[in-house]
Amino acid sequence: MAGIGFQLKELYDQSNFLSQLRAMGYSAIVAAGPMFLTIVLVTMTREWMLSVGAPLSEVNLFMAGTQYSFIFSQIITGGFLFVISRYVADQTFMENEENVLSSLYGVISVTSVIGAIAALIFYWNSPLPLLYKLLTYLLFIILMMIWTLSMYVSALKDYKKIFISYIVGIAVSAFLVWFFVIYMNWKEVEFVFIGIDIGFLITGFMLLRYVKEYFQINNKKYFQFLIYVEKYPLLFLIGLLFYLGLYGHSFIVWQGDYQIVIADTFVIATYYDIPVFYAYLSILPSLILFMVTIETSFYQTYKKYYGRILNGAPLRDIVSAQKEMYRVLKLELVFLAQIQLLVVFTFIFLGVKLLPKLGLTQGQIDIFTISVIGIWFLGLMMTIFLVLLYFDEQRFAMWTSLSYCLASMLLTALAMIVFNQYGVGIFLASFIGAVVSLQLLSKCLNNLDYTTFCSQPIIHVEKKTRVERLLRKFHVN
Repeated sequence: MAGIGFQLKELYDQSNFLSQLRAMGYSAIVAAGPMFLTIVLVTMTREWMLSVGAPLSEVNLFMAGTQYSFIFSQIITGGFLFVISRYVADQTFMENEENVLSSLYGVISVTSVIGAIAALIFYWNSPLPLLYKLLTYLLFIILMMIWTLSMYVSALKDYKKIFISYIVGIAVSAFLVWFFVIYMNWKEVEFVFIGIDIGFLITGFMLLRYVKEYFQINNKKYFQFLIYVEKYPLLFLIGLLFYLGLYGHSFIVWQGDYQIVIADTFVIATYYDIPVFYAYLSILPSLILFMVTIETSFYQTYKKYYGRILNGAPLRDIVSAQKEMYRVLKLELVFLAQIQLLVVFTFIFLGVKLLPKLGLTQGQIDIFTISVIGIWFLGLMMTIFLVLLYFDEQRFAMWTSLSYCLASMLLTALAMIVFNQYGVGIFLASFIGAVVSLQLLSKCLNNLDYTTFCSQPIIHVEKKTRVERLLRKFHVN
């Protein structure tokens, strides 16, 4: 992400207010485009359907299909994205960029196959119409493609194209849904999904075209990235556990008193899901600021420190660079925490004022409020979590993800069953994740000299992995 971060930082550093405002808009879309796009579309579409008197069963089918597609597409792709991020970084560093485009096709192929199997099992005994199944399955696959492309476009430096891709997609979806639901008065949920699928598909193909323009060579080594899945299993676990933690609390609540079973297929809890859905919007400032602070200011000092080590600089210069890196990291973390705290107060104020107008009850607003507070800790945890990966502390990052994942599900179940409280699980899990990540970051920084100079092998011997041997055996590598 540093390429985009530096580009955006140039705009932020300009004195022109409009340039800084434009940079904020670009970074918002680049950092959280898919999430922002989905939440805006779901909110607008739900309100449009209700305004024209669509049956509640149709509205629930829309909410359930969208929610399941959104959540499970991220869970399936999460582990692969962390692995492929390392793979693309390594290939770019070693100037083997001809491997990048082929790996994109490989990741999309593998995740699509997994998604197809999961969807087939899920819908096998469902009484829902075939057209509905096909349209929601298409949305599910498109979202997996967009999550994957979003990782690859981080290597692009033309953030305006990324911005345009998301804006065009949301505009097309919004127009088509409005046309079908409001203008044509077609209240069936299938028409809604047709409009949303088309918009998301346009975004996906635009992003794909930009990636292909940047990485032009396809050497057809589509599954070489799987070597990294075996080589760096912790990265895969990190991504999988993180997304399971992000949505695990919902899985627990779906089994509780607010459970709604839709068409003998979907199990959701709209009473809980809707306020949490809105609360997750408060994480966007952390993602935006991460791009233009940690990815720029901290990265510069990080690169300077390791550059001096690699170039054999005197010890005093290395120590000076290390102290500067620590100082900048501390300042940026404090700055991010302060800004996110301001966002928390703003969201709570707006939620109390605006959410009742969207039909939310006082109980749902309470869930929203405690979830927003919890997401303050989640934003801090995510930032530290990514910093740990900067230092290649995969083991520490995995422990952070594991603690967050287990706390998310276990504490939600405890709060729901014993105390009949909802939203507390998000708060406690994020708090625990933040505390664990802070302790591990402190340990990482205290042991950085040992890790850098003593923990690496003197002679690195590249070993053939089982996946690599298998790929060679079948001539697909």
